[in-house]
Amino acid sequence: MTIPFYRDGFALPVTPALLALLSQEAERTDLDLGRCTQLTFNFRNPGYSAEQGGVHPVELRLIRGLHGWVFDYITDFSYQGLGQDAELGKELDFNLSCDEHYLQGWGPLPSVEARELFALWQSNFIAYGQLGYFTVIVSGD
Repeated sequence: MTIPFYRDGFALPVTPALLALLSQEAERTDLDLGRCTQLTFNFRNPGYSAEQGGVHPVELRLIRGLHGWVFDYITDFSYQGLGQDAELGKELDFNLSCDEHYLQGWGPLPSVEARELFALWQSNFIAYGQLGYFTVIVSGD
């Protein structure tokens, strides 16, 4: 089932390719989208590690609005720290529901910079998804 997105509810310019990728992943589940009020997508690269690096894990959350599904947040995680002390933490956090965005090491981002960074992040994420770098878990409530 294709997710009915409410496109006017996006704080950042989400491409049709990202919407298609999320719909495709939702179709692979046995979730009843008609009963869900939120969907969480966890994209993980099994080869990603603090020592070797790789494609960052990403979590996306959608919430059902009155006119369709909208993005709540998109968070890109990375290992921070060195060696055995490295911990997985937020590197990028796009809070689309409140139009607040954060980049680790920089802090809050103004809207113009957030839009530019989101466009770059989004194109890379879609390419990694299409190349099969991720295992994906979709959960819903």
